[in-house]
Amino acid sequence: MTSDAQLDTLLRTLDPADPAATADSVRARTDLQRILADHQARRPGGTGISTSARPIATWAQRKRVIRRSAAVLGAVAAVTVGILALPMLQDADPAYASWTPEPAGMSAAEREKAGARCRADSLDTGDGTYRAQLESADVAVAERRGVWTTVVLTGGAGFSAVCITDGQPGLLGFGSGGRIGAIGTLRESDRPGPRDLRPITLGTGTMSPGSVSVAAGPAGTDIAAVVYDSPVHGAVEATVNDGQFALWMPGDELRNASSEGMPVQVTYRDGTVERQVLRF
Repeated sequence: MTSDAQLDTLLRTLDPADPAATADSVRARTDLQRILADHQARRPGGTGISTSARPIATWAQRKRVIRRSAAVLGAVAAVTVGILALPMLQDADPAYASWTPEPAGMSAAEREKAGARCRADSLDTGDGTYRAQLESADVAVAERRGVWTTVVLTGGAGFSAVCITDGQPGLLGFGSGGRIGAIGTLRESDRPGPRDLRPITLGTGTMSPGSVSVAAGPAGTDIAAVVYDSPVHGAVEATVNDGQFALWMPGDELRNASSEGMPVQVTYRDGTVERQVLRF
């Protein structure tokens, strides 16, 4: 084991920097020249300006890996369904911790901005299969839970897209670590009656270091409110608007909901309340 005396001797043999030295000192200029020379030697061809090629490649690789490993949230009787890329949540992510069980609304300008981002994030899903529907889709749901934004876009022929994002700036302007969604078309025969809910998204998406449970889809014209009694988070309120409902929460408690069902309390426009079980 190295003793304190030996450490002191070793440290004294090193080349200490003068704390009073300036950027114009001989030591500083020499160090700068050595660093620049080493950086130049490491570049391909020894010339050129450093670019962001490596961060871009890392982002693309991450998206490919997540597309392969993301848990499918699913869609009932949908002709086709796409899952959006999920940039991973960071450990102790403050956006994730900001989630609230009660949604907050948005201004008209905020709704428009959130809808535009959802369209942009979804355009390449399914190799652009839904591009035309997305470009003409309307914003049916736009809510906030903490810093998280949920958007449901809807269009003709039963089309809808769900986007949940933390909205935080990240690499080259992309979301930093919270984005999940689903997209698809519900057949006419599967669309809900006046007092029915028909989720196109019901289940859990797995991310690192946590999971997100989501339920969203068309809601009948008589439905005024939907509440899920979560054993972990308590009463989680859905946003119900323009024939759509949406709610989500941290955790994987809906991982088996597609087969076992998800019980919710539904309030109708006439004030009556009923328990429904959502399933695929």
